[in-house]
Formats: sequence, C-alpha cells, structure tokens
Amino acid sequence: MARRTPSPAFDTLRWHGAVRYVAVFATLWLTTACASPGATAASPARTTPNTDELSAFVPAGANLLASARGDLDGDGDEDALLAIDPGGSGDAAFAPRALLLLRRDAGGILRLAVDSPNAILCRNCGGMSGDPLQGIRTGKGEFTLRFEGGSRELWSSEYRFVFNGRDDAWHLAGIVFRGFDRADGKQAERRQTDAEFGAVALATFDPKKFPADALP
Repeated sequence: MARRTPSPAFDTLRWHGAVRYVAVFATLWLTTACASPGATAASPARTTPNTDELSAFVPAGANLLASARGDLDGDGDEDALLAIDPGGSGDAAFAPRALLLLRRDAGGILRLAVDSPNAILCRNCGGMSGDPLQGIRTGKGEFTLRFEGGSRELWSSEYRFVFNGRDDAWHLAGIVFRGFDRADGKQAERRQTDAEFGAVALATFDPKKFPADALP
C-alpha cells in the first residue's frame, strides 16, 4: 500500500500546535520557577484591597495597579504594599511606576514609610507579554517583586527585599533572573546577592539598573 503523504494544511496545523505547546510550557516554567524559598506568606499581586484604608494613598488621577499585605517589618502587624500606575497614555506607558510601602503604627493606622518612585517597571516594559508586573509576594520582614516579559525569549526577574532593623529600612537582598528561548527550548538562570551588587535601599531601587539577562 502506498504511504500517505501529509498535506501542507496538516503540517501547518501540527506546527501551530507545537508552538502553542511550547508557549504554555514556557509560561508555566517561568511562573513555577520564580518561587522564592524565603517567603513565609504569600499575597498575589492583584488582590482586592480595602479601598477605604488604601485609597488615601493613591494620588489623584492615578490607579492602584496592585496591592499586597503582610508583616513587612516583622513586628506582628499587617503592613501593605501598593503599586501605583500614574494613568494616562502616550509617554506615560514608558514611565516607571511607584511602589509605596505602608507601615502600621502603634495605633493601628497605616502610614507611608517608603515611596520608591522607580521600583515598578513601566507598562510597556514587558514587550509582547504586556504589563511586566506579575507578583508581589510578602513574608515576615520581607517581600519580593516579580516581573516577566519578552516574545521569543521570555524573561523573568525577582527582586527580594529584607527589612533591616538597624537602620529601620528595606534593602535589596537577592535577585533571580530566568530566561527561556521558545524557539530552541534553551533555559537559563542567574542569581545575585548583595555581596555582588552592594547596598541598595528600597527608596532608590530601580529595576532597570538590574536588567534580566539570564540568556546570553
């Protein structure tokens, strides 16, 4: 019996199916691989905030992009993190965005402790993947920011901050970069500690100074 030759249409469908499979695998790999072992509690980036408590900290005309709650200074109280998008269009899509750290005082009231104006990458910084902010994870005395982006080469970056009681401030403690090439399946990971990048306070942190470059 003569061997049946697949039609071009069949080959096209099979190729598209393979591409979809690789894309799904890449997304799952970046998401599951970006878990920080130091976090003891988790809060997703896009939680439903208590607007009565947090709205006062959102500037007029701006949007609350994401929020997370946790004991950020290790004193047993629930503090909060707010990612603020300035709103607007045009050049605003390429502007860095602020991260506000709210600390609860002895009376149980949230107070602004740190305003980090460049801590959140811009709306368009994720490229074809869309908004790069993918997670704010909190733990006792710490939190982690996670970003993702890319097209053929997918990238992710995690920045972990830890509270230092000596100077009553949060400092960058570790970075994890990961990459995945959807064309050839190549994966890579690179880690850095403060022994390599030095002292970086949350107030002056800018992720653009530490770009994700796990893939050569």
